[in-house]
Amino acid sequence: MSVTTLEHGGLAPTSTRTVIAGLFLGTVSFMITGIQPVLLGGLAEEGRLSEATLGRVAWVEVSALALAAAIGPRLLRFGSARRTIAAACLALALANAVVYISHDTLALILSRVFAGLMEGLLLATANIAITRGRHPERLSALFLMVSAIPQVAASYLLPATVMPRFGADSGFGLLCALSVVGIAVAFLIGNEIQDAPPHKPAAQVWTPAVLIGLCAVILQNAANGAGWEYQARIGENLHFSGKLVGTAIAADLIFQIIGTFAVAWIAWRLPFRVVLLGSCFIQAGILITMGMVHSPFAYVAICALFGMMWLGVNPYQVSLLVDLDKTRQVALLLASLQLMGFSTGPLICSFFVSPGNVAGAFWVAAGMVLVAFVLYVIAIVVSR
Repeated sequence: MSVTTLEHGGLAPTSTRTVIAGLFLGTVSFMITGIQPVLLGGLAEEGRLSEATLGRVAWVEVSALALAAAIGPRLLRFGSARRTIAAACLALALANAVVYISHDTLALILSRVFAGLMEGLLLATANIAITRGRHPERLSALFLMVSAIPQVAASYLLPATVMPRFGADSGFGLLCALSVVGIAVAFLIGNEIQDAPPHKPAAQVWTPAVLIGLCAVILQNAANGAGWEYQARIGENLHFSGKLVGTAIAADLIFQIIGTFAVAWIAWRLPFRVVLLGSCFIQAGILITMGMVHSPFAYVAICALFGMMWLGVNPYQVSLLVDLDKTRQVALLLASLQLMGFSTGPLICSFFVSPGNVAGAFWVAAGMVLVAFVLYVIAIVVSR
């Protein structure tokens, strides 16, 4: 396959049509990350999943998603990318439809593993469209904003109106419908989605600066995962009402959208090195404050700030990886690394909490961010 060479890492930048299609397919793949607790919680309430099995199902699907997103760019180079993506959408629709007829735990787990693999392939498509665009940091912010909006809407409407009337399966029905639409969208993808980066020896791609930068990205996202996982526990331990805790979580989600909108609109022009380094200190301060908060207003406010900083910083991680590796091969792994860090952070911090006291998790998360700051500095210095 011929590769058109331009200034963007030796590849022609993705077309507007491909970017729009990629953002939609990425949104389809990312929907599960925002509404998974609602969907699996609904199955648990109906007695189709135990509390222990719920966590395992959640973990295997996200893990499969991260794995497929990492290897997806290579798979899309073979055959017709449009047909492959369309087939993935069809397979994802069937995997979501299986939930309607599956009342066996093992079958449910296997179907969600398969769904995660298909979702990862769609996410890989979005990653290619974003990282090979003219302004990857802006496209990344736009993707995070666009994908968050339906997640927020669904996370409210499903448990409030849809699932009480149509059952827990209806949430998977929504995912099935989106996947079916994705079949048509797949054929809008341009041929450039299959273009392979120019070959470079592994030693020139996986440089010390790149490896150090990747470790920093994982650590910063691990801290974000810990903050997200334990912020509700803070409110519960302080005996705040369920309504107040729900307001804090909603504020977090809304400000995630505000943060990514700000980056996509104007803040993408800021120097990514300055933003990344400064964000580490700001995030560390937010996490420490979250662990020490006592008043309801401060609790809601700090959760909102946490959400804005969390997703608002991610696009600048794209810029860092593109700067460290001009072929943009490493940047394609960003979503997988973010998911890896996001799922690992709560696990690490779980060793530093006790019943009724989760403040230790926020101190450890703040420490992760500060270590990430040191690694960012080293990666930037070594790359020069």
